[in-house]
Amino acid sequence: MSDLVQTRRQFVKTVAVATGYSTLLGRPLTQALAGEIDTQSTSTIGTLRVRISDFPALANASGSIRLGVNPINGTSGPLGSFYPVIINRAPNNVFHALNSRCSHQACVVEAFDGSSCNCFCHGSVFAIDGRRLGGPAGSALTKYTVKFDGTDRLDVTIPGLGYAVTVAPVGASGTRLQLAFRSFRNASYEVQYRETMDKESTAVPFATTPDGELDQTLFTATSAANVNLYVAAQAASGFYTIALKPAEV
Repeated sequence: MSDLVQTRRQFVKTVAVATGYSTLLGRPLTQALAGEIDTQSTSTIGTLRVRISDFPALANASGSIRLGVNPINGTSGPLGSFYPVIINRAPNNVFHALNSRCSHQACVVEAFDGSSCNCFCHGSVFAIDGRRLGGPAGSALTKYTVKFDGTDRLDVTIPGLGYAVTVAPVGASGTRLQLAFRSFRNASYEVQYRETMDKESTAVPFATTPDGELDQTLFTATSAANVNLYVAAQAASGFYTIALKPAEV
């Protein structure tokens, strides 16, 4: 066994850093999910990372966006496990992150329109911070913990969104790696690589079989399942990411 292969075998680790990408006005956005979970961790917490500069609506007070990991079916709910996240900017650099699941009958609540967040199924109305203002809903929208770095980045903590990705060599040569993870239903993923944590991640092509062509760039899960993707080993060490791709909905 070569020294290179031995080094790669020592590099087996579990990473749940997920940096989501979507498109706004034709521009790629580098926001969303990040967090690391070791192999034995039972944590399912994920962090939605949002750069304000990527979303003009968040530049000023009363601005609002709605981001979804899963597509939605009109107002009736998500086509998967996760409701969209509403992010509202209040005065004095205060941000509110809300689960868009209406507390009345679980319809999807709209983003803040300058005066309220509205559920058009049955008329429930919520304040910028998720408080119930009127309608049949009996309680406020669920709030997520949000931290603002004071400049450009928001970190939103979301229960259930964390996941582990195990990276291991395939075969004796170690020239190909297997990335194993548990997918969310109707979510899309990209594979990324960075040599060190202080460098930017770049997308890399992958295969869906151990010896398949490395010509895939996007994997969409139709169900929650154990998934294996395969990449060419980029170097003797580094960090591989299975990146969720949320989008404005």
